[in-house]
Amino acid sequence: MCSSVLRRWLANGAGPKDLRGDDDVTKHLEQEAAPPIAGEEREPNLRWWDGFTISLAIPAALFIGMGAAIGAIGGWTALVILATVATIACLQNFIYSEVATMFPRMVGGIAAYANEAWRRRSTIVGPLAAFGYWFAWSSSLGVYGLQIGYLAQAQWFPDQTWSFSTGLADVGFPHIVGLGVMIVGWALNVVGLRLAMWVMYVTGAILLVPVLVFALAPFFSGEWDINNLQWALGDSGFPGWQTFIAWAFVLAWTVFGVEAVSSFTPEYKKPVSDTRRALRVSGIFVLFVFILVPLGVGGLAKREDVIADPVAFYLGLFDKLMPGGSLIVTVCLIAGLLLMMLMTYADTGRVLEGSARSGLTIKQLGVTNRFGMPARASTLDLIFNIFLIFFVGGALAIVTAGITGYILCHILALSGFLLLRKDRPKRLRPVKLSRIWVVIASVLLGIDVVLFVIGLASGEITGYGGPREIIIAVFVLALSLVLFYIRRVVQDRKKFVWRDPEPLTAEDRGERDPEAVGSLFPSEVSSAPPRAE
Repeated sequence: MCSSVLRRWLANGAGPKDLRGDDDVTKHLEQEAAPPIAGEEREPNLRWWDGFTISLAIPAALFIGMGAAIGAIGGWTALVILATVATIACLQNFIYSEVATMFPRMVGGIAAYANEAWRRRSTIVGPLAAFGYWFAWSSSLGVYGLQIGYLAQAQWFPDQTWSFSTGLADVGFPHIVGLGVMIVGWALNVVGLRLAMWVMYVTGAILLVPVLVFALAPFFSGEWDINNLQWALGDSGFPGWQTFIAWAFVLAWTVFGVEAVSSFTPEYKKPVSDTRRALRVSGIFVLFVFILVPLGVGGLAKREDVIADPVAFYLGLFDKLMPGGSLIVTVCLIAGLLLMMLMTYADTGRVLEGSARSGLTIKQLGVTNRFGMPARASTLDLIFNIFLIFFVGGALAIVTAGITGYILCHILALSGFLLLRKDRPKRLRPVKLSRIWVVIASVLLGIDVVLFVIGLASGEITGYGGPREIIIAVFVLALSLVLFYIRRVVQDRKKFVWRDPEPLTAEDRGERDPEAVGSLFPSEVSSAPPRAE
């Protein structure tokens, strides 16, 4: 009976909603561990909770941007904006769960899915999505390192105020600390993800301390005051709607990154169920965090204190909740930032590796080391960020430029979901969302386009962005096209084409037999005998 159901489902191209409704067929997609990833030495040995652990890094980014937002536009406004972008991120994760499980052996996350959906219409979408994604994530490593340095200086080394000039930037104690932690993060990633995962478990657990304290404790402390939460959209001097969108554009970077768990799809033992759970649980988790933490912090902190120090004010808040707790919160925030760095190295390395494997950039970035890790790509991240912290300083301008490419990548990935629904309706979809999600994806696509256009043009409102950042973003995106041309014409010796003429595969057309499922999803297909009727 099981085999007949599977054959009928494959032949008719029925949606996986039907598939999930049959226990026997589900067993065909949830069994033995996957073989090694083709062309690599690393074994798929992650489970969905590993992906969730990786996503615990996202609240660390919240602690970086939330203070600036509360100080500029008030606690209520920041809360509503953060809740809005977190809702968008959560919904996007549900959508990406369908696309990721369509291509479970594809390395590169949402940038790779955008390329797969768009390449028959435009070959340049792939490199634009990949480098827009990579640049946004990679350029943040220096910021995390510097933030760790500033926290360490404030807590343990307040007298270390020396500095020297590199000719382009003043470098001090925080920069040296930042360099050290960046090297540690790089080393943990190049020797294999399993070791890095154990560090992520520890740092993720530590980060949960301030997250839970700020999300719950303020309401029982007697210090929380609703009057501390303010609406201050008008303080910018610009129309309220424009200020709202401008800040949503900046703060989206702190939560949209929860999609990064999809970059590890080929490394999950069960690419279908593990990817689906990791994306959805992570999305729901950050939604609650991005509502409860801003509500707790906003009602606990006075706005003038936040304006005075939008980062270190957390230390004083923690003392209110737990006397003598500034040391604890410093350690917790440093652990969270280290977790964010580890996730960033792992994510960006796989994006560049996947781009090289797909022919979107130079071959050298697709090489893995003896541990199966994209060491060259991670080394590029390290060198790039060393340049940023020693010759740019705060590197904030580079990060805000990266937001442009990152939102563009989400636009291309969401539109890619719609294109795949249109162009390949019969392709196997172990996770298929109902039709209403096509409408939801269209709405989210429109919202992201508005964020991209209005946010890019409103940098003067937030202080994050301007003509310089736009020029940097355009330069990086243009560089991606140059590298794509070099790869295709010089390295692969192929003719440059604007559209990929490659026809749809048999799998895309729905022309497959039950054995084809094993080639697409080798980790979740078994030879279990059919159930007796």
